[in-house]
Amino acid sequence: MDFVQYKCPCCGAALSFSPETQKLSCNSCGNQYDPETLEKYEREGESSAEQDISWEHQKEAEEAERTGEGKYICPSCGAEIEADDNTASTTCPYCDNVVVIKKTTSGEYKPDMMIPFQIEGDRARQMFEDFCKGKRLLPKNFGNKSYLKNLKGYYVPYWLFDCRADADMSFDATRVRAWSDSEYDYVDTSYYLVNRAGCMEFYHVPVDGSIEMEDDTTESIEPFDYSGITEFNPAYLAGYETDKYNVDAKTAESRAKERLYNSAEQILRETVRGYNTVIPKRRSLSAERGRVHYALLPVWLFETAYNEKKYQFAINGQTGKMVGELPVDKAAFWKYLWGFTAIGTLFCSIAGILLFGGVL
Repeated sequence: MDFVQYKCPCCGAALSFSPETQKLSCNSCGNQYDPETLEKYEREGESSAEQDISWEHQKEAEEAERTGEGKYICPSCGAEIEADDNTASTTCPYCDNVVVIKKTTSGEYKPDMMIPFQIEGDRARQMFEDFCKGKRLLPKNFGNKSYLKNLKGYYVPYWLFDCRADADMSFDATRVRAWSDSEYDYVDTSYYLVNRAGCMEFYHVPVDGSIEMEDDTTESIEPFDYSGITEFNPAYLAGYETDKYNVDAKTAESRAKERLYNSAEQILRETVRGYNTVIPKRRSLSAERGRVHYALLPVWLFETAYNEKKYQFAINGQTGKMVGELPVDKAAFWKYLWGFTAIGTLFCSIAGILLFGGVL
């Protein structure tokens, strides 16, 4: 004969069935549970595995063969330009003409769609200058405008994921009630298993397809306004640098799936109200009509290195949202720190004189 022992979800002690209440009772903390609810609670803990999501790929990520030793002819001045396999457009170093590399903007590398730049270069530079103003801990070379030459407009390759998803999640929740009498303070904690489910439409969940771009940076400048999306047109590349993707759609799926789960959990979590604590217990997401699109999205990017550390600053080329980390001049940092310390010491000395009538 097999015996099943249930443990209290609150304190972990063994539960016993009470014929009087027709519930499972904990002799340790005094909580009681309906058998059906507890059994469902146990099942929820066993079925916590996430489900796979299948996607319909519009393009396969295959490597293109490199011809002519990677050199291309500038249509403006006739000079030879070197470009690697990931370059979709680049600037001629001789005449500053923007050259579009056709082999990476056609066939399987031709984007499905793109959002053209809405923020011009002069405005992006002014935005960056305004952001740097008043930051006294920046290195001295940031005091002149020569560093702004490193501010470039990029069309960043993205994978956009669409799907219709059914989300089913459960949460452990508590309600706490406290009161006191003349002798004791009391705390009563009630435990709940809360279930939420819903159908959701996800439209253009973005995952950047560039190894060089940091996910934290690209996700921080979101959202893009997809009402401004248009079919791919090489003419929009003029004046900007562009790389084709080097993270294929299959590799990007894991990040897209994670973002879908997090978004669904946040949406369902917001419907669980009236509890003191809410902790996710189980989540399940099944999707259909999953589609992936290859797109180019506009980003103004500033990259610099200081003390062998790379810094990346980005501006959404459509909305103007800015994000990034700027370097700190350590000498200036210690200078200001010692200055504030000296001011604090002087202030304390003056306060001591005023309060105690002299210096001890």
